Amino acid sequence: MYAYGEDNETPAVPGEAAVPDGGGWRGLRPLDWIALIALVAGGVNCGLIAAVNLDVFARVLPSAMATRVAYGLVGLAALHCVVLLFRLGAEDD
Repeated sequence: MYAYGEDNETPAVPGEAAVPDGGGWRGLRPLDWIALIALVAGGVNCGLIAAVNLDVFARVLPSAMATRVAYGLVGLAALHCVVLLFRLGAEDD
């Protein structure tokens, strides 16, 4: 027996979940991926600061200003990811 997906008219294979082409994690834009990667890097850095008092950003980047810019970009990435969560949540409805 065939089941039809919500967005398309082609029959889905029985037993497989239909994944929409434009939604979910596969439909993320490159800026979304960059923000997620920056957020993960910032989270790992914060974890290392808490665990072993090692600030990787400060060690790798050449100046204090560059470190502050990196922290600012991680903050902007976090704000973008909040918007991303709301966007992905609205697509599920």
